[in-house]
Amino acid sequence: MVFLCLCTELSAADRNKDMGGWKLSRETEGISIYYRWLNTDSLRTREMRAQFFIHAKIPAILRQFTKVENYLSWAVGIKECRIKIINDSSWVTYALMDYPWPMKQKDLVTRHVVKKSRSETEIIIYAEPKAFPPKEGIERMQNYTGEWKFVSAGEGNTLIDYRAVSFTKPVFPRFILDPVIQKLFIDSFHELKYLAETQ
Repeated sequence: MVFLCLCTELSAADRNKDMGGWKLSRETEGISIYYRWLNTDSLRTREMRAQFFIHAKIPAILRQFTKVENYLSWAVGIKECRIKIINDSSWVTYALMDYPWPMKQKDLVTRHVVKKSRSETEIIIYAEPKAFPPKEGIERMQNYTGEWKFVSAGEGNTLIDYRAVSFTKPVFPRFILDPVIQKLFIDSFHELKYLAETQ
């Protein structure tokens, strides 16, 4: 999605340091959201994870990520999007956020790399802030990484496993941010599900 959350790629050692277990935070309409704590040498933060099913095959889901009109239809909280295709398995996405007040307006530029195996497909996402020119007055997110995993689950179903983590210190307390961010994600997942199942 989105759209939201991490940085220059972290080393494997940094990404996996002191990881706690996943704890369920919210479950609604078939979507489960989890968090776990993650420590680096300089910051303690949380990684978010979401899991849900889509009744569509993996190629139909992937198409929702590489076409601007599709991405804008399902990525709630994005008001402008541009996609630069690099090759069949890589593209760069520019996304201008439309977060509700009092959150600051930001944009994010991310590289997406697709890796496929027989039963699953991954989209690895990391920030590439210089791939699109900056916009005056808009803060560009620097610290983002994420991953979409699509696993064939039989009978035309696909298990979606999405993870994202940010090592930027939040401006607002988590009890204010969590409900807002979770709603954006959940609304986006429902829209992604609808598009993939009906197109």
